[in-house]
Amino acid sequence: MDKSVKLIIADASEDFMKLCCEAASAEEDIELLGAACDEEEALKMCAELRPDVLLMDMVLPKADGYGVLKNLSRNGDGYPAVIVLSAFYNQRIVADAAALGAYYFISKPCDFEELFDRVRSVGRASDSNVGMVSLQGAGKIKPEQRIEAMVTEVIHEIGIPAHIKGYQYIREAIVQTVKDMDLINAVTKALYPMVAKKFGTTSSRVERAIRHAIEVAWDRGDIEVLQKYFGYTVSGTKGKPTNSEFIALISDRLQLRLKELGVQLS
Repeated sequence: MDKSVKLIIADASEDFMKLCCEAASAEEDIELLGAACDEEEALKMCAELRPDVLLMDMVLPKADGYGVLKNLSRNGDGYPAVIVLSAFYNQRIVADAAALGAYYFISKPCDFEELFDRVRSVGRASDSNVGMVSLQGAGKIKPEQRIEAMVTEVIHEIGIPAHIKGYQYIREAIVQTVKDMDLINAVTKALYPMVAKKFGTTSSRVERAIRHAIEVAWDRGDIEVLQKYFGYTVSGTKGKPTNSEFIALISDRLQLRLKELGVQLS
């Protein structure tokens, strides 16, 4: 038999906690180390018991799950893989959880069999797929991966389809600009060549593909989502943003969000 996965559960709901603990205790290859009802208790248990996985609701007394994720990420190597549970699901919650190092987001109510399959896969550093909302694969989450997760969520929300060439180019351009905002002042001379080199193409093709991706988003995307990110540039009189405007607006927004979350960019 494989080594048991050591688990801690943190949830404010007594009913869910009881059901989840009973289900976990019935799993032969999962060792339930304890259960916490708030942020302080969860962090104390993680420090003392060193679990492989922390299964945590985002809504906790005294503080929310973001506080737990922030504190765990500051402790460096050795902190547990975190699987987030929540009855409240939207793109921002998922993106923020990913930015702070969560591995998976699972919406409540959930199937316990699938839930503990995910606990096993994360605890053993594998990456099976049981149809839940995936934030990242197993392994220590690096800042670059956190940025990539947030960028991916944003461009999906804006409505850029993944099958067009411009999707990969614009994603890479935003990721690089979030990490170094000076690139936005050298789009033609530095950013396009950087993206082109990664994908084995030319700067002019990168520029055209990004322009096409923006046009597709404007033609097919949700107007409310576009207005959220670009304000009045969505109007017919203002027209679509240029490539550099698009990249700059998204990058700046994500940089601010990462700073709010306490994620170090370097």
